This record gives sequence, structure tokens and C-alpha cells, in this order.
Amino acid sequence: MSSPTIHYVTAGDIFRDLLPAQRADFERLIAYNVYPAGQIFHSPNEVGEQLFVLRSGRVRIYKLSPEGRALTLTVLEPVTIFGEMTLVGQWLHDSFAEAMAECVIGVIGRDTLRQVLETYPQVAIAFMEVMGQRLRTMENKLADIAFKSVPQRLATVLLNLAGLPANNVEQVAQPSVVRYTHQQLAEMIGSYRETVTKAIGEFREAGIIRVEDDSITLTDLAKLQRMAYR
Repeated sequence: MSSPTIHYVTAGDIFRDLLPAQRADFERLIAYNVYPAGQIFHSPNEVGEQLFVLRSGRVRIYKLSPEGRALTLTVLEPVTIFGEMTLVGQWLHDSFAEAMAECVIGVIGRDTLRQVLETYPQVAIAFMEVMGQRLRTMENKLADIAFKSVPQRLATVLLNLAGLPANNVEQVAQPSVVRYTHQQLAEMIGSYRETVTKAIGEFREAGIIRVEDDSITLTDLAKLQRMAYR
């Protein structure tokens, strides 16, 4: 596995505020399995009866146009949940969830989750926070596609993948992000692979990024952040 499979806490971990004993009890209710890259966890119009817990790996949530063109709505990293919208009134999924790498995924049934939310208010609050974050992400993506150029959108997504806010120019390190294909990056920003390939080349020539075997290093954060936020 490329990352720890249990108990490292992030903002997307809705169980982060449970006491150790409470969390241990809850973990016993989750059925975990290892899934290969390419595994589809849900598709549009499928009935959603369970919540997914991502413990390791990466999962992308995406939609397909009638012509088969993909738009990646978000890339999820551990620890977090997905499939949550079908558990709060909307029973049918409206997007695809696909493993981008080998993943450890747990599932929680609808009834079990509701019992947990009723028993532990702190989990219910964290659940709502995650939903709010996802909504803001979707709103920002729509605004980026409508108002930003491809280089601006690419700069924004690289900063996001590195965990950096687009408007913070105080960073001095050179963070790296896991290497994505040009097609994957194109699907994240609502563009075409050829257009992204051209933009990546321009970023490299300008010294903004360095592309290595398994990562993209952001070498000029200030320029990337100005480009993304202007």
C-alpha cells in the first residue's frame, strides 16, 4: 500500500472526533476490502444503500457527457468518505466513483450509519462539514470552468492536488503532487488532453513545474498562485 490504511486523521474523516474506544467499536462495523485501480464503486442511477470509507489509495468522482467525455469533479485521498449524497434523501447516485490506484475501502450500510449519526452528534456535525466542503468544491469548479483559462485552471488544480490554497503566497517549500496523466488532468479541469499537454510544456519551459517519473514538483509557487488567483 502506498499510504497508511487506518487511523490517520484528516478533515474528511468524519470519525475523527470519536474517542479511541468509540472509534474501535465503530471500526468493527465497517467491512474493508482491497480494490484494484479501475474498480467502479458506484455509477449514475444506481441505488445507494451504503457509505464508502477511503482508507488508502485515491478515488475520483466523475461524470460522463452523452458523447462519453469525462469531467472529474474531485479526487479523494484518505481518510474520507464518498457516496454520501444517496444517504440524505437522494437514493440514486448521479456520478461515477472509480479507484485511481489500489485502494482500501470500507462500506457502512445506510441503517448502521444513521444509528451512528444519532448516537454520536460529533460524527453528524463532521458529516455535514464534509458535505459543505464538497458543495463548495463543486461551486468553485463550475466558476473556474466558466471564467478561467486552461493555464489558470491547471495552476489551480496543481495547487489543490498539492494541498495549497490558490491565494496563499507565503509558501516557500517546493511541494510535489502524485504524477497524473495529461488525460487525467484534462478531465479534472474540463479541457482536452492536447490543450493540457501544451500548457504543461509551457509551465516546464517557464520553470513553474518540474516533471519527474512519479511526481510533479511545483518549483515556482508564487507564479502558480498568481496565475490561479488573478
